[in-house]
Amino acid sequence: MAGLPHFSNSISSMNNFEPVYLNQFEVVINPPAAVAGGPILLQHVTKVSGMEVDKNPAPVAQKYKFAKRNYAGAKPDTTGMTLSMSFTVNLNDANSMYVFKTLRQWTDLIYNPLTGAMGVKNDYVGSIVISIFNKNGDVFKRVVCKDCFPISFISPMNLSYASEEVWKIDNLEWAVDYYEDLFL
Repeated sequence: MAGLPHFSNSISSMNNFEPVYLNQFEVVINPPAAVAGGPILLQHVTKVSGMEVDKNPAPVAQKYKFAKRNYAGAKPDTTGMTLSMSFTVNLNDANSMYVFKTLRQWTDLIYNPLTGAMGVKNDYVGSIVISIFNKNGDVFKRVVCKDCFPISFISPMNLSYASEEVWKIDNLEWAVDYYEDLFL
């Protein structure tokens, strides 16, 4: 008999399998040694996207007359990925935008717009660890991103007397050369 839409016919229901919630994650950002404030970034990440860790080469096709046959391509389009993250921005007791300051120090290692200085990769790469867990805090997936650095501009402050919004850094993009996709 076909699987009827009943609770008792669902393996997930009968075994009380927990769903994967997309808000149960933690991001640890380890900036280069010359940048202070890495641990504070953890508490200000609000969104992560672009974790495209599953890759396959695009198919290639051959034809014999009008019959088409497909094969897996010889190489994937990319081997790394581009992450995008959003951050809240607060002021500390010293009246400093510490999240912005940390990210700005990092981007200044790549290119400092005030001096024109440009850095070498060894000085501006860090790592990002994204852990995804259940409601009990048990990690079941971890993506360890190595040799990462910001590649987009920090969101500008768009000031308005009529605005009631707080400033946040939206969709800061990161180049990731290499990653480990771990299922625990």
